[in-house]
Amino acid sequence: MEMESPPPCPPTVTVRRNPVRKARFTPFRERPLSPSVARDILSNEVTAAVDEAKEKPLTENLKMYLRIRPMAVQKKSKTVADSRNVWPKTSKSNGISNAKPKSSENCVRVNEDLHSVTVTNPQALQDAKRTKSEVYEGFTHVFAPEASQRDVYEVMVKPLVEDFINGKSGMLAALGPTGSGKTHTVFGSTRDPGMVSLSLRHIFGDNGSNDPDFSLGRVFHLSIWEISSEKGKIERISDLLQDGQQSSLKGLKEVVVCDAQQAESLIAQGMMKRATATTNSNSQSSRSQCIITVRYDSKGIDDKANSTMFTIVDLAGAEREKKTGNMGARLLESNFINNTSMVFGLCMRSLLEHQKNPTKPLPKHYQNSMLTRYLREYLEGKKRMALILTVKSGMEDYSDTSLLLRQAAPFTRVKFEVLEVQLKPACSKRQNDRWPVAEQHKKMKLSETSVSKDCLIQNDTGIEDKLCNEGQSGEFSRSVCREASLLKEQFQNMNAVNAREYKITLGFSKAIWTVLKEFKTKLQVYLYDLEIENSRLRDSLAEESKARLDCQNELIAEKKMRIDLQDELKKLKS
Repeated sequence: MEMESPPPCPPTVTVRRNPVRKARFTPFRERPLSPSVARDILSNEVTAAVDEAKEKPLTENLKMYLRIRPMAVQKKSKTVADSRNVWPKTSKSNGISNAKPKSSENCVRVNEDLHSVTVTNPQALQDAKRTKSEVYEGFTHVFAPEASQRDVYEVMVKPLVEDFINGKSGMLAALGPTGSGKTHTVFGSTRDPGMVSLSLRHIFGDNGSNDPDFSLGRVFHLSIWEISSEKGKIERISDLLQDGQQSSLKGLKEVVVCDAQQAESLIAQGMMKRATATTNSNSQSSRSQCIITVRYDSKGIDDKANSTMFTIVDLAGAEREKKTGNMGARLLESNFINNTSMVFGLCMRSLLEHQKNPTKPLPKHYQNSMLTRYLREYLEGKKRMALILTVKSGMEDYSDTSLLLRQAAPFTRVKFEVLEVQLKPACSKRQNDRWPVAEQHKKMKLSETSVSKDCLIQNDTGIEDKLCNEGQSGEFSRSVCREASLLKEQFQNMNAVNAREYKITLGFSKAIWTVLKEFKTKLQVYLYDLEIENSRLRDSLAEESKARLDCQNELIAEKKMRIDLQDELKKLKS
């Protein structure tokens, strides 16, 4: 049967085909993370960012301040004793018979920007080759003579104290020639407290500037000590506190303080013990380097114990022999003071040169002084510190002032790389919003070699029953139990061997100790007998010497008598 073809389409019908449709481009989407996994990832990213920021050191320049001591308007008579805690007064006589009266003109002038000073040469030193004035720039702040202790503290010390409260260690050192007001700036007086007293009041919140909860959660340790010279040859450390406990520095003590009043009382007692003397330049000249340290321990974010320290150093002022008129022991003390100041300056200059050229090794000048050895980390740029320079503005002090500013001006370019330590907050808030998830242990297939000896040591009791209960088949459980029993027996044998060896070693040690004690007793008896024998021999030797002397005297007397008899015999014969 022949298949019939379909009838042809009418000419008016048009066949249309649908055009090829292209699928729209859709980005590949992963399965959304669960909230707990997302929180974990975010917490890890935050922790990594915190760790990276914590490990990244911060670089900052050395902050150096300058304070100008006001000139004395009126001098006291010699019969009136100067107070101990006031600005140091210069005595009337300087040991030179033809001394000229001091001029009331100032050689130091503070510029308007409060970051530089202009030093003018005295009229006697001005000539054609020497400039009439010098400008020293780069100071963080310059305090005019009329600046008060509170003004100095607000600008210079308060930022250091706030950093100390936030967990950053720091140091403030006072430098300058003798009689320029370093001790007054650091310690002040009863009516006009210095940087130490104001810092303690800030730390303990006595002036309302600090959160009182800060001092409640921390224990503060105070230490005050000095480095002086013994006969001009040996440096000696003297602890200026009476009672205390052993500190990290061998031979020194620390006292736990609870408030600013107690700390100020301890410092006042220590200052009464500090070595001072009267010279032609200063009636209360410090003869030692005084160091005060306040310390507290805290925990960082990683729960590591951090010790935060705030140190104030009062260096003895550099002295000139012509001005002070020191002789003998005072001259040796001046050599010690000048040597310490010189070594401190060498360390700062070496650090600056090393930072300019890192390939150049840093010389170890700090080994030449006990103070610089203690301040090694500061002088190597590892810890933050600030300097306060004190100068006198009189024309007769031009040489000392100009020398100090010329040597210390480059120190403003010294940089410190300090690692920031983030303290753990005092409150018990959680660091992230992770929900507590119950730990689910994975099922592990145990074999004969999967049971380790450490597992048996940690879970020694009842391990056989536990393994037998966890096994699925009887043969597997029996093999694991046999292995566990064997390892347990070996462990017990090892314990027995170790105990036996311990007993043998202990007995041997006791025997040696007994022998040594007996030998020590016999040695002491022998030494005692030897001493007695030596004294007996010395006595017998003294007796023999006395008998010999007596014999010599008798011999001399006999000779004299013989001569007399011979003379009488000659007279009789004649």
